[in-house]
Amino acid sequence: MRQFKPVICGFRLTAFFLLLVTYGLVTCDLCQANVVLKVIAANPSKEMTQKVPVKAFLPKEVKPEDIIDKGDLDMAYDTQQGSYYVYGEYEVKPGEMMTFDIELRDIWEIPDNDIEVLRKDVTKSAELLKNSEFGDRVAYIKEGIEAKLNQVIENQKAAPANPAQHISNYRDNLALLEESKRDLALLRGFVAQMKPMPTAAVWRLILAIVIFLGVLGAAFYIIWQKQVKTITQDDTFFVPKEEEAEGVAPTKHEEGEKKPTGT
Repeated sequence: MRQFKPVICGFRLTAFFLLLVTYGLVTCDLCQANVVLKVIAANPSKEMTQKVPVKAFLPKEVKPEDIIDKGDLDMAYDTQQGSYYVYGEYEVKPGEMMTFDIELRDIWEIPDNDIEVLRKDVTKSAELLKNSEFGDRVAYIKEGIEAKLNQVIENQKAAPANPAQHISNYRDNLALLEESKRDLALLRGFVAQMKPMPTAAVWRLILAIVIFLGVLGAAFYIIWQKQVKTITQDDTFFVPKEEEAEGVAPTKHEEGEKKPTGT
């Protein structure tokens, strides 16, 4: 685990504590990197034991469910600061230093799926507006959103120099994501402003389709009737050869056409 220089977060005349933030790979079920805060309580006196109060504010994004381990420190919420903090009071022997580890789940990363969903929504809205009166503005806005999303991805790929930089990068990325969402809302507003087809034109189109289908159906019906009539006539005047060989009597029409052979 990488260590960083401690930063003094509190001071007392005879006792003090330090907050050391480290960012390292800690084994967990999800095999992700966790953030570890190190709170150090020290007694600078070489002669007497002293009680050292410890109070360390957690990053504003941290919620109780994000805390994996805080040791025996208590936790409370500061309404003025708008964040949780850990606290406690310990007796520290002369020249002694106590260290408390606070392990947090790494919540300072935007999921790739959130970025891709936003990208798809932007592409869909831009496609709807491509041939509209807003076409030029849409292309410019879409390009800007794409640049912001790509910047977020690049920022998250780069390894942070320290935990403070990691958290700062997350907040910058979150700001870029919020800007992209506002730009997407603008695109959706353009979609809502697109001129819909007039009601009269819609009904004319429907009526034209109905008339076309009616004419087409009538044409098919007429053709079908002619075919049925032709088939019926062919069946009436056709006498199979087998029936003639067996002496089947000719039809009245055929008798009328025969000429008398004698008196």
